[in-house]
Amino acid sequence: MPEVKRPVQTIEVNYVCDKCGYGMMQKVGEMDPVTGDIKHECIICNHPQTFKWRPYPRIDHIGLDESIDSDS
Repeated sequence: MPEVKRPVQTIEVNYVCDKCGYGMMQKVGEMDPVTGDIKHECIICNHPQTFKWRPYPRIDHIGLDESIDSDS
């Protein structure tokens, strides 16, 4: 099958802390290869949280015709 190219825009995806509601979560450990767990911590209140398979912050790409608000 031939290659298909299309223009995209780069976006940064952050996760706002569930505890304080202000700080962004940042990755503080490597992903567990068995469970997919990635430990994070709020940069303001240090609240710990674990996410599966997705680190924060991260860079994603979406098509120019796609909404930034859509879940990718």
